[in-house]
Amino acid sequence: MFFVSALFLGILAGCGANKTSQSASKNTSKGEKNEKVVVYSNSVSNGRGDFLKEEAKKKGFKLEVVDLGGNDLFNRLIAEKDAPVADVTFGMNQMMFTTLKKKGMLSAYSPKWLDKVDKKLIDKDSKFSPLSEQRVFMIYNSEKIKKNKVIKSWKDLYTTSSLKGKYIVPTNLGGATANAVVYTQLMNHKDKDGKLGISNKGWNELDKFFKNGAILSEGQTEVAALANGDVDYSYTFLSNIPVVEQKLGVKLGIVNPPYGVPQTVEQVGILKKKHVSASAKKFVDWLGTAEFQGKWAEKFGTAPVNKDAQSSMNKRVKEVMKETTPQNLDYEFVNDHLAKWDENIELNILK
Repeated sequence: MFFVSALFLGILAGCGANKTSQSASKNTSKGEKNEKVVVYSNSVSNGRGDFLKEEAKKKGFKLEVVDLGGNDLFNRLIAEKDAPVADVTFGMNQMMFTTLKKKGMLSAYSPKWLDKVDKKLIDKDSKFSPLSEQRVFMIYNSEKIKKNKVIKSWKDLYTTSSLKGKYIVPTNLGGATANAVVYTQLMNHKDKDGKLGISNKGWNELDKFFKNGAILSEGQTEVAALANGDVDYSYTFLSNIPVVEQKLGVKLGIVNPPYGVPQTVEQVGILKKKHVSASAKKFVDWLGTAEFQGKWAEKFGTAPVNKDAQSSMNKRVKEVMKETTPQNLDYEFVNDHLAKWDENIELNILK
């Protein structure tokens, strides 16, 4: 979740980007076998996957796209480690990709657009490459709650009696967004002598957070529950804001705690296989271009790290980035402990 400390655009189809995408299209159309590319992603919901396949088809790519939540995607890749099915995976944050790298699951590759990205975001071993920034935060219906009445932090949710049962909590920890909701709170209670590196107070407060919140009804989304008036507060991620505001006809307010909000960088990587297809590499070369990232940003509210695509960033996304402050988190610590934290929460809090 290394950061652009702005964490995570008009299409500037300059000659370099056009040349890259045209080359990818030309080469892929010819390709030795024009091989199908199997893509695993946690960033293809809400129409993103169909759009990706449509745009990729125009460039001559044959895609099979598998849509999974962040943790589910990560676990599936781990389970398939010895016989990987996916050729390419994208959307997970740098913490998850770092773990895949440590397990020797990624093939080194430097996409042609990497020179358009801040060097601080680039993996020194070229095992994965950054695509876009993401942030996770609390939200409320700004038409129902006045700004001067808005809570200041996650703790206010479970310490304000009138909000009991009036805010959404994750029902499971299968996605990166739900995980961010957890670690943004736990990291305020680091304790080297505490359980899994967190103080007893930290675990007790997280327990109160879950116990006093509301879970989603079947088929309901975190934002829909808010728009319907079922709850006063919920949570979401940066690129979701313009999409759901338009779809649900609601203007969301953003809560920026004093310590800030989690901010991560979504990545793309090629799985290590006996045969890494040329089509997989060409697909990655195209995926991060200013041409495609610009279109992706305009349609789905992402915040690309490709500098030539950033002028296409949605106006609303830019507003939210100004309203939120990146939390100063030790992501290496989070990465080392997150699996155990999730296990503890599933067994002792969400039971």
